[in-house]
Amino acid sequence: MLASGPSGFYNAPTTKGLLLVVGSLSLLSSIFQIKTDFHLQFTPHLTSHHQFWRLIVSHFAFSTSTELLFGGFIIYHLRIIERLFGPAKYVSFIFVAAVLCTFLNVAVLVTGSALGLNVLPAGPYGVIFAALYQFYILIPVMYEFKVFGVALTDKIFMYILGAQLLFSHIPGSIALSICGLLAGAIYRSDFAGTRRWRFPKPVARFGEHFLLPIFSSSPAIRSTATTFENRSQTRASDRPAQAMREYLDVLSTGGAPQGATPRPPSEEQIATLQAIFPAATQEQAIAALNSANNNLDGAVQYLLDNQSTTQPSTSSS
Repeated sequence: MLASGPSGFYNAPTTKGLLLVVGSLSLLSSIFQIKTDFHLQFTPHLTSHHQFWRLIVSHFAFSTSTELLFGGFIIYHLRIIERLFGPAKYVSFIFVAAVLCTFLNVAVLVTGSALGLNVLPAGPYGVIFAALYQFYILIPVMYEFKVFGVALTDKIFMYILGAQLLFSHIPGSIALSICGLLAGAIYRSDFAGTRRWRFPKPVARFGEHFLLPIFSSSPAIRSTATTFENRSQTRASDRPAQAMREYLDVLSTGGAPQGATPRPPSEEQIATLQAIFPAATQEQAIAALNSANNNLDGAVQYLLDNQSTTQPSTSSS
């Protein structure tokens, strides 16, 4: 069957731009052998050479292809946060998270140098884990399943990807990931107005007129069906890759794998939808969540596509 809904980078221009920048700079740093210009080292880079520009460029490129692979997967699937926030708020969140992480990274290097932690690897660890914190707080569980009798939820897949990144460059990657989680928590707490901060209007207008057309994407409709014949033709050596593709499809479309038990919409999900769409009734919010298998991202798109039915009626009986 055909599954329609938000896929690719539709309504996620910031995610698309971030992936292009990080992917391109990671590739170029490898080609031109300048990877050593991106990581942070307390001594001598900051203390002796005063290369403070590293505090900025360290957020823009991974040092290995493995980190780029897992980091890219996470950034792509966290586009659900951008669709929930909106591009303007999400790009502001990324900027605030990067600034907070920069200060936290300096604090880690200053205090950690006495404990032997002198180097922090390159890569947007802070931004990724700050966004993962928003994912943990804001995105509800869509379905549950059991593995060897252990109850798990669909969100475990994102956490597994995060764990791969967490342990990719021990101990520096762990320190950066913790800084990212702290930055995400600070943002959620609205300390010093972090959640309300936006880019100044001239900067926002520049981005809207010149950058948004470049990174915007059109909605797409794709088939998520896999026939028995296609499955039977899959070679044994290709099955792990096929399983990963099917999992990525699940994350993108909000569907549940075979055997999983869909959960009824929670009060939090319904309240979130009604906060986004004040004109929507509780029944309309529940119908939207049911149509999207409790995927908040899909439910938002459903109500956007049917926005005319959520307008308050002005007729009287």
